[in-house]
Amino acid sequence: MHRNHRFASTLLVTALFAGCGDDPLAAGQFEASVYGEEFIEEGIPADVFADGWSVTFDRFLVSVGGVRAQAGHDAGEQMSDAYTIVDLAEATGGDGHVIATLDVPGGAYDHFGYALVHDADSTALNVDAADADAMRAAGYALWVQGSATDGTDTFTFDWGFTFGLVITHCEIAVTIDGGSGGAQATIHADHLFYDDAVSAEPDVAFQAIADADGADGTEPDGDITPAELAAVDITTFERYQVGSLDIDDLWGFVSHQVSTVGHVDGEGHCEDVTVLD
Repeated sequence: MHRNHRFASTLLVTALFAGCGDDPLAAGQFEASVYGEEFIEEGIPADVFADGWSVTFDRFLVSVGGVRAQAGHDAGEQMSDAYTIVDLAEATGGDGHVIATLDVPGGAYDHFGYALVHDADSTALNVDAADADAMRAAGYALWVQGSATDGTDTFTFDWGFTFGLVITHCEIAVTIDGGSGGAQATIHADHLFYDDAVSAEPDVAFQAIADADGADGTEPDGDITPAELAAVDITTFERYQVGSLDIDDLWGFVSHQVSTVGHVDGEGHCEDVTVLD
């Protein structure tokens, strides 16, 4: 699927070699940032959806940290175990949010990693104390609040996810030689609304989620809850194919899609994602 994203160019700067021959590269700084792209900061427009809906996010909170950077497979990892709660819905003009600055040896850094994990000692970056406390208390690694509309009907959603994601082996090409460079943890919110867990080119859709209002026997009220999504059996749906995955309800499907949101430097892929219960 083609996406028209704007990348934060300042985070893709690679320092030039200052020396030549076999001269060792000088130590410098590796800066890690996180960015939700325009789809989180400005919303996902209707032309992205296959069924005419559009989505905007009031909050898109992530507990992000566990930054790892490695220069070659045989080199030791440079790391930070600190976690930061960041609201990716806040507009940054494409800059994203810096979450770690590591003092690192000089080298050609080719692997990057990070984690979306609940941490009781996380610090709040651009999130007020009450929301940060609520996120920690609930054990959320990711917490999204927003609304969807098709121009006639509007639905809200407030979904928190307690499982964590450790995202590793993200390929980068950053040379540190006495200066600074870095990588961006890029979060793709449109994955929450993918309609196929196994297709290489799924559509983005919302209608089945809208139809879940009241599916758990409660009075429909325009707010789509996890309990309502969990009450929707997707095993007979044309959309929402799961292959061999053990998923049979819409909440399980959306939760699985959360495990796919992590990328690097825009569209760059990461080889390994470990889901922590």
